Amino acid sequence: MRAHVLTRCRRVALALGLAGSAAVVTARGQVPPPLAQPTAADLASGAKVFEVYCARCHGMDGSGGSGPPLTRPRLRRAADEAGVIAIVSEGVPGTSMMGAWSLSEIETQQVAAYVRSLGQRPPETLTGDADSGRRVYDSAGCAACHILEGGGTAFGPDLTDVGVLRGTAYLRESLINPAAARPERPLPYEPYGYPAYVQVRARPRRGDEVVGVRVNEDTFTIQLRDKTGRLVSFRKADLQQLAFEPETSVMPSYRGQLDDTQLNDLVAYLMTRTGRP
Repeated sequence: MRAHVLTRCRRVALALGLAGSAAVVTARGQVPPPLAQPTAADLASGAKVFEVYCARCHGMDGSGGSGPPLTRPRLRRAADEAGVIAIVSEGVPGTSMMGAWSLSEIETQQVAAYVRSLGQRPPETLTGDADSGRRVYDSAGCAACHILEGGGTAFGPDLTDVGVLRGTAYLRESLINPAAARPERPLPYEPYGYPAYVQVRARPRRGDEVVGVRVNEDTFTIQLRDKTGRLVSFRKADLQQLAFEPETSVMPSYRGQLDDTQLNDLVAYLMTRTGRP
């Protein structure tokens, strides 16, 4: 957690350096209008802001990471450039997308124009076959840990709309190196999140050790979900040992278990899951 907070502080410091002495976006709810005709210089400036603020989650090229891909003509939460400006300014409640409060008005307009320009790029070509990917999903036992369109088990992330939430590179990485590709879980009482689905070992002073993923944590308690789906809550004062294993994932790696064709097919199938009927 400490390292994550320090990373957040460094990002804010970089952003403040970009903003310089320019006036920042005004009070919450008062967002600037889109640029009427963004110039090449506007887009270049917006790209620099994007690299500092957005690339960590959305990828350097906007193709997605722990945050949604932005290289699409229409974004789910922002139908137009004004919608992008509103999200950049105010964030998205209940997610790790925070408002960029330290950006100046022109920087907000420029980064929004740059984000919309990403949607004008040619769509990403999926190298796999989605129908075959559905069969890989079933045979690999993904439903034992994931819910998809109402079916499965809620131990891991819900995949019903994963195609609009993640990019192909991130999904492939999550299949072969799951510990390196974790989503973030936002904290409702802090302006940052923490890595989700981290494996934790909790050994109470009395009773058996519990191994599961962290569901929630505060200063005094921690809640885990074990592989059976059971939710367990501990007071930290009652634990003999509490060990976090960030380099370990409860999700198995499919490196060597699925060949390249199967991996491509599974990624293609997941990218078609958009949450729409």
